[in-house]
Amino acid sequence: MLERLATSWPRRAYVKKQELEPFFESDKEDFLESLLPFRHLPQYQACSPELRSRVLSCGWLMYNAKTVQIETEIVNPACLDIIKGAMPGLCSADSQKAVCETMVDEVYHVHLVEQASRLTRGRRGLDGIVIPRFNLVRHMQERLQGCSEPWQGRMIQFATAVVSEIFISDYLHLLSESQEIQSFNRMTVAAHRHDEMVHSPLFKSLAQLFSHELTEQQRAVFADVLPEPVVWFADRELDIWLSLLRQIGFPQAEEMIQECRSAGAADLTTLDYSQIVTLAEEIGLLDSAAARDSFSRQGLIA
Repeated sequence: MLERLATSWPRRAYVKKQELEPFFESDKEDFLESLLPFRHLPQYQACSPELRSRVLSCGWLMYNAKTVQIETEIVNPACLDIIKGAMPGLCSADSQKAVCETMVDEVYHVHLVEQASRLTRGRRGLDGIVIPRFNLVRHMQERLQGCSEPWQGRMIQFATAVVSEIFISDYLHLLSESQEIQSFNRMTVAAHRHDEMVHSPLFKSLAQLFSHELTEQQRAVFADVLPEPVVWFADRELDIWLSLLRQIGFPQAEEMIQECRSAGAADLTTLDYSQIVTLAEEIGLLDSAAARDSFSRQGLIA
């Protein structure tokens, strides 16, 4: 698997292809309304078409910013740990080559989405919008701060990267095929998803190789850690939404987001987390009662 993925990179990676040509369609929105966590609430339903359009543009900027934070703060640091030889089972030539190529992909994805965000900010008059750190990253950083050993921190970083790379293809799916949004936005997401469809099996393979080289103590920690990023990824990022709505002067933003909070911070129904459960079963992480309890606490198994 690793050899095939590594040798296919020159043919399939969008970093090796001509850049997408940006253009702007003023009659199309930047983002899908179905992805807004407050789309059914009366405060949003009552706002003007112009304000709705600004909300959707903020949704697109937020979507891109989350992509940048995933790539730069979660995935690439985990790849660097592998390249440094700090991750058990991941020191082979194929592992190293595939991970190096993945890092090039991820840096190009940052360039791709930042280009799309600059276009949107300029055309929609949103240059001043500031997007805070996402809860997905914040939760991981807080977990890292509680580590007593460096290997535990590397494991948390790696587990979060594995989960993110498995889920991000689904995260990108709806926008990559939508004819309702800006064509440039759709093509940007489709180009990103093209590479991420390869990253998902790659990181599953890396997780399998990694787990086989762990001690019993390390496997127990990995089993405890792996389900947590699933919930972090499912976070609805309501704090980010509140910040953006305040910045564009959305009336009753606090009241609307507070109503959203009553449904919980995370929504696991938006994720097909069966892939994580299957991966854990395949590599034997669910063989112990403690591991099964960890997955159960996060709501991933009964």
